[in-house]
Amino acid sequence: MSKKRLFFIIGIILLVLIVGFIYYFFNGSPNKKSDAATEVKTYLMTERSYKAEYFQEIDGIYSFKYKEYQAVVKFKDEPNVNYTYAKVNGKFRLVGTTNVQGKHMDSTFNN
Repeated sequence: MSKKRLFFIIGIILLVLIVGFIYYFFNGSPNKKSDAATEVKTYLMTERSYKAEYFQEIDGIYSFKYKEYQAVVKFKDEPNVNYTYAKVNGKFRLVGTTNVQGKHMDSTFNN
């Protein structure tokens, strides 16, 4: 194998590693996003007494701004409203919404 080919292969490997690192840095781990969604669903069902059929969608997200994993919840009766939950000091709380007059606002939300 020639030196030119070896440098090309090493360059491709480094490029893939750098792109992967940048993606992970800005988008977080897919497993941790899934874990955040599962934890929020469990919290809403146990602590807030929601039933599984109330949820349209629960997606885990990574907040680059806050460097934490959160979950965005859409309820079937309000499909156009997003509720964002995060773990703050070990407890889940509502940290954001697209409609502050939404049906599923709770006491944990502070603007």
